[in-house]
Amino acid sequence: MIERDSIIFDLDGTLWNASETVVRAFNDSIQAIEFNINITSQTVRDFSGMKMDDIFAQHFSFIPKEKLEEFETIYAEKESQYLKQFGGELFPKVKETLEKLAENYRLFIVSNCMKGYIENFIGFFSFGNLFEDFECFGNDGLPKDKNIRLIVERNNLQNPVYVGDTIWDKESSKKAGVDFIYAAYGFGKIENSKVQIQNFEDLLTVKF
Repeated sequence: MIERDSIIFDLDGTLWNASETVVRAFNDSIQAIEFNINITSQTVRDFSGMKMDDIFAQHFSFIPKEKLEEFETIYAEKESQYLKQFGGELFPKVKETLEKLAENYRLFIVSNCMKGYIENFIGFFSFGNLFEDFECFGNDGLPKDKNIRLIVERNNLQNPVYVGDTIWDKESSKKAGVDFIYAAYGFGKIENSKVQIQNFEDLLTVKF
């Protein structure tokens, strides 16, 4: 049995909750194109983990097609600006746990977020020394399973595990051929997950 050498993390609902900042960026962007509709932070948590193209198509269908490109451009700018300014809230014991995990494992992030989102997360908390590499849908347009494989192959990982909180994370891990740990404290709900953690710090003791 090859010893576990690496952990790949989802971001939203797994490492942090930035829904209050993100919903502010969405609502300000909606107002910027002169619509009077607001979404809630719960809605943001509900679609967390989806590809941005699918989010825009399914949850912002009230925006006319001719306005959609303008909306996406405004939102991308506001999301980056607000994340730099306000950041998000780490789940309990994330920083301390990551520092301990980094002593024994190589750490990575794969998310379906927009370009720059992971960089803003890492920069806000000065986590640059903890994560070796990361990838996202916004960078290459690839689905999560392919980006997980990309991280595995790019970094020559021998026995990684992926930690995430949604059914999409679990399915992507399976497609990528990578073991999965369900972060049960996060935004999603998964039934009958083989390995799960109730708190982030459980990663220090769970057998995976």
